[in-house]
Amino acid sequence: MKKVMRALAVAIAMLVWPGAMAAHHSLVQFDTAKPVWVKGTVVRFERVNPHSLIFIDETTADGRTQRWAVDGPGPNPLARIGVPLDVFKAGDVIEVCGSVMKPEYERARESGSTSSLSARPITGHLLVMPDGKRRIWSGYGVLEKCLNPGEDIASLRRESNQDWGSPRTLR
Repeated sequence: MKKVMRALAVAIAMLVWPGAMAAHHSLVQFDTAKPVWVKGTVVRFERVNPHSLIFIDETTADGRTQRWAVDGPGPNPLARIGVPLDVFKAGDVIEVCGSVMKPEYERARESGSTSSLSARPITGHLLVMPDGKRRIWSGYGVLEKCLNPGEDIASLRRESNQDWGSPRTLR
């Protein structure tokens, strides 16, 4: 009976607050109008729920280092598409196309009111791997804005659906 009451309470909460389930996947805080390309060196890869994170260091034009946190699929979706656990190694150089936070959300994040993440967040849509292969990292958002002129998502999917690696490294 206790489990039923708990489930009922959760269901009612979701009905009372309809934005609860959709809020997690909102792109409202990101500038989806223009894609941003970042090229950097992998520092670490965290295959965590609900979204994986690739931390990369980019050397800016003025010689400073900007750390980025590239948001991507969680562990289960990565396993389903065959992404090995060791797909990114510290020192690998990758390129990412994605969306960065809008200035007002970036200021709030920097002030500490929304996150303690020290890296600048970017939603990763398209990756250029160390071997030069392009991979769809997340079709969620504005992937089409990361494509080459005249290219369509279907052709990129065919290119990107190549084997990620040995299934032995998945679990």
